[in-house]
Amino acid sequence: MSRQFIEMTRLRIEGLLLAFPKLIALDTSSSSSSSSSDKSSTKRGSLKQHTFVETDSVRYVYQPIEDLYILLITNKGSNIVEDLETLRLLSKIVPDVAGGSRESDITSKLFELIFAFDEVLAAGGYKEQVSSKMSMSMSMSTQKPNPPTHSPNYRA
Repeated sequence: MSRQFIEMTRLRIEGLLLAFPKLIALDTSSSSSSSSSDKSSTKRGSLKQHTFVETDSVRYVYQPIEDLYILLITNKGSNIVEDLETLRLLSKIVPDVAGGSRESDITSKLFELIFAFDEVLAAGGYKEQVSSKMSMSMSMSTQKPNPPTHSPNYRA
């Protein structure tokens, strides 16, 4: 399943998607060959929660789910923290909408997943949650406000 949000030729998308498995193979082999003192690497790269691989022009941000991957392809100028948060939200949607994370579950609910992904990405996903939390925090007030200490009428 693929969904794009910018104007791009089908040939370009297919090329990017075909390059991804090769990049993952390179990334996992470099992770398993790194030193044993490196705590961020695992013996099997597929055990990572999420990760990214960069090429000259794009960044692949991905997360394994069962035998599949959720993949975001972004430009290198995008904010990696926001990309990872978006990926986290999308990975939560898959089992909720599809009823599981197996390929058969996902293929039976492809259109529902596309619509759910559109809702998250069109609404700004991570931005919406952050702004609602920020608004809630800003609207909260203390039970007993502290009087200003610089007022001439203030007496302790």
